[in-house]
Amino acid sequence: MRLAIVPFTPTLVLAAATLAAQAPPARPRPPVVPDCVAKDHAGELVTVEGLVVSIVVSARSDTVFLNLGASGGPPTFSAVLFRPFFSRFPNVQKWRGKRVRVTGVVQLEQGRSEIFLTDPTQLRGATWYVFPARPVAT
Repeated sequence: MRLAIVPFTPTLVLAAATLAAQAPPARPRPPVVPDCVAKDHAGELVTVEGLVVSIVVSARSDTVFLNLGASGGPPTFSAVLFRPFFSRFPNVQKWRGKRVRVTGVVQLEQGRSEIFLTDPTQLRGATWYVFPARPVAT
């Protein structure tokens, strides 16, 4: 029995090595940055983490803005959703008050940082991640 297994072992090792060499390399995940420093990463692919403090629907431009920032403070970052992509993001209002992560290339628009949403995988809720607690000002 032992003689029958030995001839197949080098073949299996060679096959496994060949498959491993053909597998594409794993893509590194983009770094996670807080919403308050997203502007420092303009032009970079990052994941921005923060609290959705408001959702603004602009009828003039057919755009939805998920604004992230400190609770009670001004928004520091926006996830921007244009009309052609509305159907990919149903129930946008459910994100208000939730901690989220938004992945994409950071753009600067009028001094504010933003990421354009085109795919639902770019927006994830806190239930998917363990977020560090943000200090609360008293």
